[in-house]
Amino acid sequence: MTDFFYNNLARCAGVLEIFPGQEIEVEVNLMLAHDGTGPKLLKLWNPEERVLDGRRVVFTVDHAFPAPTPQERAFQKEFAEFSKDQGCVIYNQGEGVLHQVVAERLSLRPGMIIAGADGHVATAGAFGAIAFALTPEGLIPVMKTGKLKLNVPNVLSIQLVGDLNQGVLPRDVALYLSWKLGEQIKGKAIALSGSLVNGLSDAGRMTICNFLPEAGVVTAFVVPLGEEDRVSFTLYAKEIEAMIAVPPSPINVRYVHELKGTPITMAIAGGCSSGRLEDMEVIAEVLMEQSVHPDVTFIITPASRQVAKEMDNKGLSSLIRDRGAIIMPPGCGPCPGNHFGVLAEGDVAITTTIKNTPGRIGSSLASIYLASPQTVAQAAVKGVI
Repeated sequence: MTDFFYNNLARCAGVLEIFPGQEIEVEVNLMLAHDGTGPKLLKLWNPEERVLDGRRVVFTVDHAFPAPTPQERAFQKEFAEFSKDQGCVIYNQGEGVLHQVVAERLSLRPGMIIAGADGHVATAGAFGAIAFALTPEGLIPVMKTGKLKLNVPNVLSIQLVGDLNQGVLPRDVALYLSWKLGEQIKGKAIALSGSLVNGLSDAGRMTICNFLPEAGVVTAFVVPLGEEDRVSFTLYAKEIEAMIAVPPSPINVRYVHELKGTPITMAIAGGCSSGRLEDMEVIAEVLMEQSVHPDVTFIITPASRQVAKEMDNKGLSSLIRDRGAIIMPPGCGPCPGNHFGVLAEGDVAITTTIKNTPGRIGSSLASIYLASPQTVAQAAVKGVI
């Protein structure tokens, strides 16, 4: 077992020890939701009841901002009013996508417990936080009590060792883990350690923790240096190549070279998965050499206002635009399929987003491939994978 994970859950549950399968109730430090899950949350909320501590509840408006429809705008106003009335924290002025805003503006720390109505709250695991994804219905009692009931999952501890090969990025690591370990990680909490993980930036670790829920993990987190960890698997960086997930599933992973020459019509980068500054630097490096292919639309969404500001300061924004790509306002961009670049029948998209199920970004008759920012940018300028 992984001591860090179980010890922290035991501490937060107020018990001496716990074991897999045990039902416990833990104190929650932070509760999260956004305008994608907010409508259902507000619909189910009893207006007579109160949030226990609004300072621990954080909302973002990032899935459809600026509002693409009158209905979205009406909800955004309702969301703001609810937040004000309940004393919750809301970021609804274009600050960016939930997971990036939380990382930038809040003090995430090892062992803190997070519960969120989103499938990718494990992004905070990059900082050693333990984050659980809930439905809007599941988040409501947590908001009222400050506590989360859960069955303790089994933990799989993965040690990643060595340095990444040239052209291999953290997103490739996440895809590789989904492919290499497959069913073995499904339904488990994933503890990440080793020289590869420890040598990555916060952004790189966020990328890996962000994607692993697509492989069915309960949560993913980086074990802090100095904490004891009993390793289940050791994997080596030299074995990892550029990877790509092919339709219709995020876990249908292959090597990029197997798809070489596949024509594309759309390239998408950014959002919660790969919208941080180092991702933008990778994209700009590719675009420095070539412009976007005339048959391709390349859409880029910074994960936050801060990232967009840094892009401007470094001259990345002007370079990216000059090379034919389009920069969207900070947030989720096309990923939820609401606006800002939805796909039509026959479109073939390569993207850094987190889902490639049919209809995710528009038409169910479009095809979506998931890859790293570098692979996406290279396809955008070549017109083929």
